[in-house]
Amino acid sequence: MNNRQKIMGTIIALLAIIVIVVFAINSGDSTPDVDDEVAGEPEVEEVETDEEMTPTVVNKELIENGGFEEGESPWLNYRSAQIEVTDEEAHSGSHSLLVTDRVATVDGPQQHITEKVRAGGTYEFSAMVKYVDGPDQKGFNFNIQNGPSWENIDVMASSTIKKGEWGLIEGTYTIPEDADLSQNFIFIETTYANPADPETDLMDFYVDDVSFVDISERPNLLKNSDFEDGLEPWTNYGDASIEVTDKESYSGANSLFISDRQLTTNGPKQDITGMIETETNYEFSAWIKYTDGPDEKEFNYNIQHGSSWEGIEVMASSTITKGEWGLIEGTYTVPEDADLSETFIFLETSYVDPADPEVDLMDFYVDNVTFGKSLRAAPKGEEHGAIHEGTDAVAKLPGKHNPLISHKFGADPNVLAYDGRVYVYLTNDEYEYDALGNVIDNTYAGINTITVISSEDMVNWTDHGAVPVAGPNGKAQWAVNSWAVAVGVKEIDGQDKFFMYFSNNGSGIGVLQADSPLGPWEDPIGRPLIDGRTPGTEGVLWIFDPDILIDDNGDGYLYYGGGVPSNGGEPTQEQAERPQTARVIKLSDDMIATVGEAQLIDSPFHFESSGIHKYNGKYYYTYSTNFSGDRGEDDPGYADIAYMMSDHPMGPFTYQGVALRNGFEFFGVGGNNHQDFFEFNGHSYVAYHAQTLGDALGTVQGYRSPHINKLEYDENGRIIDIIANMDGVEQLTNLNPYQRVEAETIAWSAGIKTEESEAPGSILDELNLHVTDIHNGNWVAVSQVDFGENGAKSFKANVAATVGGAIEVRLGSTDGELIGTLEVSPTGGEQEWEVMETDVTSVSGVHDVYFIFTGQGEEHLFNFDYWTFTEAN
Repeated sequence: MNNRQKIMGTIIALLAIIVIVVFAINSGDSTPDVDDEVAGEPEVEEVETDEEMTPTVVNKELIENGGFEEGESPWLNYRSAQIEVTDEEAHSGSHSLLVTDRVATVDGPQQHITEKVRAGGTYEFSAMVKYVDGPDQKGFNFNIQNGPSWENIDVMASSTIKKGEWGLIEGTYTIPEDADLSQNFIFIETTYANPADPETDLMDFYVDDVSFVDISERPNLLKNSDFEDGLEPWTNYGDASIEVTDKESYSGANSLFISDRQLTTNGPKQDITGMIETETNYEFSAWIKYTDGPDEKEFNYNIQHGSSWEGIEVMASSTITKGEWGLIEGTYTVPEDADLSETFIFLETSYVDPADPEVDLMDFYVDNVTFGKSLRAAPKGEEHGAIHEGTDAVAKLPGKHNPLISHKFGADPNVLAYDGRVYVYLTNDEYEYDALGNVIDNTYAGINTITVISSEDMVNWTDHGAVPVAGPNGKAQWAVNSWAVAVGVKEIDGQDKFFMYFSNNGSGIGVLQADSPLGPWEDPIGRPLIDGRTPGTEGVLWIFDPDILIDDNGDGYLYYGGGVPSNGGEPTQEQAERPQTARVIKLSDDMIATVGEAQLIDSPFHFESSGIHKYNGKYYYTYSTNFSGDRGEDDPGYADIAYMMSDHPMGPFTYQGVALRNGFEFFGVGGNNHQDFFEFNGHSYVAYHAQTLGDALGTVQGYRSPHINKLEYDENGRIIDIIANMDGVEQLTNLNPYQRVEAETIAWSAGIKTEESEAPGSILDELNLHVTDIHNGNWVAVSQVDFGENGAKSFKANVAATVGGAIEVRLGSTDGELIGTLEVSPTGGEQEWEVMETDVTSVSGVHDVYFIFTGQGEEHLFNFDYWTFTEAN
């Protein structure tokens, strides 16, 4: 299976989330200018609070370009088939897809629906098929494959087609609850035969009008969502007029018609007071259509908490094409401090003041509106333990150095080498769960913290926990998310200052600053540093994925941007090749403002993940390539890391080639890609992410892990093709056991997790983690501990326990030489810390050291903060 087939779907979840949140920042700009009498003054009607309402079917089409009127993309050839759009035959419209050169019956057209489907979801599908040469009739299958293996192919429906006539394959299909959702695609084939007769089994055929519609029922608190029962309980928000009409409908006979709007905020609303809970996830959707006005218009799906317009939040935005029904959908978590005395949802066009009646205040129709408790969230208050239980290492195996950590995930690595340590800043991927506690696909929607790990030797990594960046508990409370950060250090007024530039989803870039690489972090400006209003940012679809360069003279530059323009449909070849959505802008001397206008970086097949580094006086711009368009021999692949070079930090940059292929080439599991090139102790490296831990855990669902491999250049400064692997890089220095070593400094581990500790830290007093969720047989290990010539005589550990247990100290492996056992007795509480000590057998030289945890019962045994050995005289 080729690289494109494997990875194409994984990024769709990111695209969907960016669409949902990319304009969320507008809520803070728009609502203060709405008149109080418009925003929230209408009286609250009494509503029932029964949440057991009839679910609503969304009826969302998942196939793109099913009629082949927009060219070939995103259709692919499954295996050996050749596909091309033709006007020789068509069931409807003017085109169909011609499938030729088949060498096996399974060969045919395919389309990825990864990240679009869910376990347990029900789908209605159909396709028209025709062939003109071969037997009088032939069986054709409409198939789905769930996961990377052909063993997970399901024949959803079969139909016997007559030669020379268009025939229909159709049916319904429910994704199994245990389906592998790492990769999902549909394809069409002739019925299986092996060996296959070229004339009776491998004929050419045409396909048209392919459909795969989500007919799963969605939870819905709203009444009369399809307007088939009249108007109630819908009311007008502001000055809009609303009425039920049969002139237009997405499904059924009726829709809601909104007219006579005076402000962009005017639209339909429904009260849901008393029906929702704080800290709970909800799903929502609405279909919208308008027939007069601009060719495209952005609409918002909003919620208001409390009686004031200040409680309005734009939950999602979507650009609707005139004359077509368009969908707004997404997920929303009710804030912990939300005012629930009054709550309602409403729909509007994006905020403009003053509003143009023709461009901004057009009439529009609404149908099939939903808002209900999400099944994609675990029950509120449920605690989850380590991401894997047991006594065996997972993904990062002893002796291997990738991924960097295996007790948690982390994506989009950005590296800062400072004062003898390497700090890696990671998007904090964490498992998401459904109501039954099952792991679901990573939606990225709730990520608002950044994980930090660091190392002196590139193998033993210390977990510093999560930086609260965005959201109600973050330093930048104006922001919704924190994805893909870039961290730099600059001396200002004689003191090193650290700056963290973070992606507020795709809507903009914020900045935090600190006096150390670990914080404490503060927001110096209280708003986005870069958004759609930044000069030169016009045309950038996704304002995210920053990287920072602080040049030798102290000047700072920020690189960012992504997305592929499409004019509402599939990107053209020109748009795929030259998206022109990457930018670089100069920063002010204090690093918290921009200077001048952003400049275009014309990176071929650009998608996301701007990166920058300098080597031998040359500037290297790196990025991840997109999934669109056809590729020539010299073009990068799909989701590869490509690079360009320049003599100036702001370009122009010249394309050089691919530096790092997608992870699928090396690990057999794909996904999007994100990179950072850096130097440390005279060596050059690249950090990137891959779904290797998720693969090992059987959850290849968008959860990513950091890796590092060596980087080399040829004599012309070109990057030699990077080989990614699980071996990782060599350890640079040995670990000193005679100083305090954090228990959360880990080379390999099994069955544990880390959490914030009340015990003071070693680098910052106020920042410390400890190892927890310790059960019998769990363990952590460190690599290349140098006991010197004298050796150690005792072992100390700072522990806290209500149950207690023991720590076995072993050399070389989990069952290696036992040199000592520390009995951990109860200390009176899980935050009541005590240093305990035991003698050890004298050991000298360099060894890998394993700490094996033992104890009785099913309960958590103890917490482990730090350790040290005492050297023999």
